[in-house]
Amino acid sequence: MIAPVSPTHPALTLRIGITGARTLGTAQCPRLSAELYAVLLAAREAMALVSARDHSVAAAYRHAPGETPLPSLRFLSPLARGADRLAAREALALGYTLHVPMPFPQAEYEKDFDAPEDLAEFRALLAQANEDQVTLDGDHGPEMNRAYEAVGRYVVRHCDLLIAIWDGAPSAGRGGTADIVHYAAGAGVPVWWLHAAEERAPVWIADIQDLRHPRPAPADAAATLHNYLAAIIQPPAPVHRHRHGIIGRLARLGQHGRVSPEIEYFAEQERKRRWPWRAYANFIHWTSGIDPPRTRPRRPDDPVARYWFDRYLPADARAGEYAARYRSAYVWVFGLGTLALFVGALALLLPLLRPSAGWLEKLWDALAVVFALAELAALLLILGLVTLGMRRDWHEHSIEYRLLAELCRKQQALAPMGWALPITAVRSMTTADRPASDRGAWVAWLFAADQRAAPLPRGNLAYAAQGAPRSAVLEELIAEQRAYHRARWKMAETASHSLEHWGEVLFGIVVICVGLKLAVHGLASPGWAVPFGLAATVLPGLSAAFVGIRAYAELQLLADQSRHMAAELERAHQRVERLDTTRPLASQDLGAEAAAVATLMLQDLEGWARLFRVKGMEAG
Repeated sequence: MIAPVSPTHPALTLRIGITGARTLGTAQCPRLSAELYAVLLAAREAMALVSARDHSVAAAYRHAPGETPLPSLRFLSPLARGADRLAAREALALGYTLHVPMPFPQAEYEKDFDAPEDLAEFRALLAQANEDQVTLDGDHGPEMNRAYEAVGRYVVRHCDLLIAIWDGAPSAGRGGTADIVHYAAGAGVPVWWLHAAEERAPVWIADIQDLRHPRPAPADAAATLHNYLAAIIQPPAPVHRHRHGIIGRLARLGQHGRVSPEIEYFAEQERKRRWPWRAYANFIHWTSGIDPPRTRPRRPDDPVARYWFDRYLPADARAGEYAARYRSAYVWVFGLGTLALFVGALALLLPLLRPSAGWLEKLWDALAVVFALAELAALLLILGLVTLGMRRDWHEHSIEYRLLAELCRKQQALAPMGWALPITAVRSMTTADRPASDRGAWVAWLFAADQRAAPLPRGNLAYAAQGAPRSAVLEELIAEQRAYHRARWKMAETASHSLEHWGEVLFGIVVICVGLKLAVHGLASPGWAVPFGLAATVLPGLSAAFVGIRAYAELQLLADQSRHMAAELERAHQRVERLDTTRPLASQDLGAEAAAVATLMLQDLEGWARLFRVKGMEAG
């Protein structure tokens, strides 16, 4: 078992990519160089300014004690002729590090550069990237343009801003500049469009609608970039704590009215799972005979996957801790509520059955007081549990940390193949169509910050379709999750049926007890009606507890959800198994399939999160 580690602050990072024409007019190169320099300089200065002036940024990102976070600037360029190299030179001059994705192995790629000076320029720039380069498994065959498209999309998936040197015309072939710009606009990556052939004001393309109806960017490019960078870098503003109801206000006594959930996350420490917080797991095991499914994490060898594993592990551990507290608390609430009903009924009945003997009479009165105090103690325990859960945000933390953990788990499988979860889907999942001020926004912010700082794959991706990344997709992303959903399906369905069965049995017993109470009521010894009346009073509470736990845990819905996901994952497994790993760009085929599976899982996770967000703890 791997010991959970503490959450790690992300490094403050910005990634900028380039796409553009391979042939640039000689007269346009000086202008384009100046415009590239201006945009890249503005981005660098904006990062430094936000880092130095915004205290929330200093608190959110990793840095040496007593210093402000030092921004890391990355530039992604495939180093093709024209725009790629022009931009790479300006980025290197401004201190950006260079990451070079290539559509083919270097020897094949160099066939594109027939002139000696052209080849020398490519090799000189590539040398400045050192080992920070990755090779896609394309070739110069019939699907050559698909390889150029793949490398362009790789740049988009790994940048926060795409610079496009483009004449505005449709692509001459697959994977041209127009195609990559459209891909970026659809993926939510903003594009800074510099016209390739004419001196025009830059155009800011934030989405598909901007591409359909382009608008000139403001004259002050630095201000535009500063606002955008500040928006993606700054952590979400503090949000209001939940204070609904009398108990909610009681729970928040002495707490500040606003909270920054990401600060709480980084301050989290590992907690020992004590016996009260095993109540839910024990209850589910009792009703289903199955322990809640759990996959043991395994630390990967690949450095890119390991980065995401190290972020998954603390989020997963904290999510499990808070889920155990939250779920066990409502099991205790239902159990204590039933206990309060039972001892309260005894406290009422004992005076009615009080014997006439002096010492027995006093004993009966004392027992009635004891049961009344026991009822009060059970109710106070319920109040204490609910108040503690609200005060420490067990419910919110269990959902938010689970969302973060699962995002990192999916990215762990995708990243070694050069793929990434689209940030638009991540934002949609974490906010779930709620106000922007909602506390869940920090999950999308932190995941995006971790994405920016993540190491990029290196070497040749040809191994991905046959090596460890393919195994990770088949075994960890698909097979483990399929086994998890099959186990959860069986567990939830069995527990649901068991609780439904016991609820019906108890209801039948109550009906019998009421009938027997009525039958003996007119007899000479009416005292026999007391135990039947007590049972008829208490057993509905026990039945309601079973029904309540079944409804609160949404066991039947979870079973249906897992049955559907298990079937979908089985089909995904078959599709991945059928992939031809020998064809060009097999790694990208595998990545696309893995991304589709990850998106499916995100949709399932989003449905789960939406369902359980409304199931906060209640004393009633």
